[in-house]
Amino acid sequence: MIAKAEPQEHMRRKRDAYWADLVGGVTGRYKTEQVARLLEGHQLPEDSAVVDVGAGTSGLGDMVAELGGAARIIRVDYDEGIVATGRAAETDPAVEWRVADARDLASWSDRVGAVTYFDILHELYSFVGREGENPAVDHARGRAAVEEALSAAAKLLAPGGVLVITDDVLPEEEVTVGVACLRTEIAELVRRIEGEYRSRPLEIRWLDDHTFELPARTFITLLTHYNKPKVGDEARWSVEQMEVHEYMKVSEYESFLRSAGLTPRIAAGTPPEALAEWRADFEVLSGLDDFPLKRVAVVAVK
Repeated sequence: MIAKAEPQEHMRRKRDAYWADLVGGVTGRYKTEQVARLLEGHQLPEDSAVVDVGAGTSGLGDMVAELGGAARIIRVDYDEGIVATGRAAETDPAVEWRVADARDLASWSDRVGAVTYFDILHELYSFVGREGENPAVDHARGRAAVEEALSAAAKLLAPGGVLVITDDVLPEEEVTVGVACLRTEIAELVRRIEGEYRSRPLEIRWLDDHTFELPARTFITLLTHYNKPKVGDEARWSVEQMEVHEYMKVSEYESFLRSAGLTPRIAAGTPPEALAEWRADFEVLSGLDDFPLKRVAVVAVK
């Protein structure tokens, strides 16, 4: 979708199981509110375009263009099929569709006022981080791909332009967390996730039938994924078990974006509905005072 040489099985599942709730529902509403708040009052450079990377997965690019007064929108995806479908259905002359790799944006000559990555960078991380058909995602490879894409976008932006990101986030704390499952069926679900999720070892150590320990960085991974099979959404789980959604901490976004010449505004939190579900299914016993934050929204100004 957004990078060259993606593993074919991952792409096949993504195409076969594209879900209507990708940008709707709790997470969609939450990230829309966060981005709108961070963008409030910011006008994009005159006569500039919004480049929406991972086109077809979000209406947030349109919101950024409207709030910032952009002249046009360029929807970008590496998947030629998505671009062809989008281009054929497009009726707005101010919208252009392009096939491109997220890491090649620096070579463009367009005047660009915003580059948006709405829940897309974790896919780049997962696609590029997985070598061949190896089920595990290598953090160094994936993180390097994300940084390459962000650096390219920063170079493309006109002065006063913005880089906009939404995604899941790694916790700042590097601690071991003790967790209790509040019902037997939740403990059974955790054991299922532990066995089926091969993209990153969860490093769970069971203390008894309902209690376990794991690193904070994989606790948030478990919390991100467990509710898909919990509600019987097997199509979505078949895709998400091939993806790692957390690749940077808030502090890492801050330091990297500043090094790229951008000034970031960052909001991190958890949708209230997600937090309520976690508290109904788990109890944090040790290591953290509460559940880790789930979501990050970034608006970084050049």
